[in-house]
Amino acid sequence: MVRARRVASGRDATGHEEGEFIVVFSSCWSPSSARWLLAAALLVTVTACKREADEPPPAPPAKPIVVEEDDPPFPEELLARSEAPTPAAAPAEPTPPPEPPFTGDLAELRKRGTLRVLVDGSEEEALPRQGMPQEQDRAWLERFAEKHGMRVELIPVASFDQLIPMLREGRGDLIAADLTVTPERAKEIAFTRPLARVNEVVVGKRGAQGLPHKPEELAGRTVHVRASSTFAATLKELAKEKAPGLVIEAVPETLDPEELAWQVSRGERPLTVVDSHLLTAMEAYNPDVEGLFPIAEGRQLAWAVRLENPALRAALDAFLIERALTEGRDQRVTVDLDGIRKRGVLRVLTRNSPVTYFLHRGEQAGFDYQMAKLAAEALKVRLEVVVPPTYEELLAWLKEGRGDVIAAALTATEERAKQVAFSMPYLYVDEVLVQKAGAGKPASLDALKGQAIHLRKSSSHFANLSALAAQHGFTLVEEPEDMDTETLIDRVARGEIPYTVTDSHILAAERVYRDDVEAAMTLPGQGTPAGKDGHYGIAFAVRKESPKLKAFLDGFVKKTYRGVEYNVARRRYFEGHRDEAPATVETALGAGEISPYDPLVQTYSARYGLDWRLMVAQMFQESRFNPKARSWVGAQGLFQVMPATGRELGFVKLEDPDQGIHAGVKYMHQLIGRIAPEIPFKQRLRFALAAYNAGLGHVLDARRIALEQGLDANRWFGNVEKAMLMLEKPKYYRRARHGFCRGTEPVKYVSEIQTRYGNYTEVVQR
Repeated sequence: MVRARRVASGRDATGHEEGEFIVVFSSCWSPSSARWLLAAALLVTVTACKREADEPPPAPPAKPIVVEEDDPPFPEELLARSEAPTPAAAPAEPTPPPEPPFTGDLAELRKRGTLRVLVDGSEEEALPRQGMPQEQDRAWLERFAEKHGMRVELIPVASFDQLIPMLREGRGDLIAADLTVTPERAKEIAFTRPLARVNEVVVGKRGAQGLPHKPEELAGRTVHVRASSTFAATLKELAKEKAPGLVIEAVPETLDPEELAWQVSRGERPLTVVDSHLLTAMEAYNPDVEGLFPIAEGRQLAWAVRLENPALRAALDAFLIERALTEGRDQRVTVDLDGIRKRGVLRVLTRNSPVTYFLHRGEQAGFDYQMAKLAAEALKVRLEVVVPPTYEELLAWLKEGRGDVIAAALTATEERAKQVAFSMPYLYVDEVLVQKAGAGKPASLDALKGQAIHLRKSSSHFANLSALAAQHGFTLVEEPEDMDTETLIDRVARGEIPYTVTDSHILAAERVYRDDVEAAMTLPGQGTPAGKDGHYGIAFAVRKESPKLKAFLDGFVKKTYRGVEYNVARRRYFEGHRDEAPATVETALGAGEISPYDPLVQTYSARYGLDWRLMVAQMFQESRFNPKARSWVGAQGLFQVMPATGRELGFVKLEDPDQGIHAGVKYMHQLIGRIAPEIPFKQRLRFALAAYNAGLGHVLDARRIALEQGLDANRWFGNVEKAMLMLEKPKYYRRARHGFCRGTEPVKYVSEIQTRYGNYTEVVQR
């Protein structure tokens, strides 16, 4: 997707105390290498001597993150910028001049080769769930553009009321922002065929006293909406006809409807209005939002183009008719393979978890998701991800027709095989006993006598463990059903419980990021109907009434298993370590130089109003100054920009230092601009750094958690960074708009760049 953004993170892997002198020799020795290492040694020495006491030092590996309570300062010149009287009086960074307007029709667009799509920049992409249309709409726009020899360039518009003016001015070619069709708007812009029909629904805080339950009960109440929205117009008509005294409170145009509904669910605002499809998506993760009643029904949502572009509109209409975009979006369908091919969509049921499916910097990831994606590509259909509210609902949703296949690290067991049909396994795993790293390993199961193993009763391991416990004298402690495996592993690491049991691939995925737990032993098992040689099989699950789909998946697994793409995915999620490039050598070559690319960084930093030394500190964190670097998910270049993000920003050769640096600095500039302007500039920088590493959506989720925890949502150190760590826990990420996030990564990322930047300012004057 053009919106996907993923860059690699780094960790200080030295593990040395402050003040130690480290020299790293390379086998590729040369005089220039000696010069670089000498300069590096000088910088390390300065680092040891100059670090301020309240700056958070980089955390060593394999140790828990220590959240700093102090707020280490940026250098004085940035502090001065952050203390400007108001954002309006002193903007934090200049905006480059926009490109000249372009209003050409389809022929001219094809010649230019780019379709500029205006999107609501106030909406950060959420974890794709059934009912969220943005992901689907943009996927279809990419297919449309490809069909006509163009690429898609997304242009986020921060203020919703500027979408139509920017389109008319030629700052974009098409609006794709859940725009409701109205006669007034149709006088200014041309709408395509409807993409969907939705209701406008009043929402409130679930359980609040005195909530209205019909339109007449809005009389004398206050409802908060954007003034430019169709909701405001609907409410005005309602005030005239049924609800006298209704107050329509305008909110900033930069406030997106989901954020507004979240504020209502917290009791910060009384009522608002959202489209029904957004409400459906919100209900999957926010149990405090309640849809009360519709105030308008059957509203049409559509894309929009300029009135003077009839050829583009006709081509879009033809494309929508051909693809039948509005069919089957929220329907329960139980078709087999032929029906899936005809529909052009494979609906995959999965769970948001660190192994199966998650968002990382807007990029969809996870081993099971990757297998499903490869299967959809083999079928030549689009993949649609459906995330049920709980793990237990996976089988029920499949049988009801809310999805076509389950890909969720599902073990093929005899009990489950009574309800669904399993494909050939795409992964074989063992049951492993997990203990704290370094603890004495039990020599046998008999050595566990009198010990306790903690796990959920619904776990696929419980039956096997129950039999073993009876034989060997250990006990099973049943944990709450909402406590997932990763949380149990974390409790083992902290010494709260002695043992848990998990599948070997889940432990392997955890050990990619941590080394404070280990396998105590592999447990003997009887295998499963889909397993072999005592191993357990992880497989796709389909309805028993879908034999053709099962046969296709069997063939897909047989062809894909242990192939190149499969092995790449397996290594990505279960092997290696995220911190393979240790941050031990930093270069300071000659007077006033930090990296070989200082002139380029200075040029683009000046263009976007950023301190070049901060950008160099970030560039080192991303790539260690290696323009050929590639991350575990394919990010490229000196700033480790995802290829899709590069295309969105206008760059296609990210390994070229000029393009890679320009893309990274431009993206950082955009992120700073998307952080609330009322936040002090130095805090916006820290939030933007965290967003660069993990994705802006996860940072916004962390700010919400900070508010709920009584922390300062406008301050990073000691506040939002604490909340960021909570996004690793199911209690919090299941209620987060963007789901699971490995929060330790952005916490380390911001801390290490902050420290490195302070060191650079000591060595190199601006």
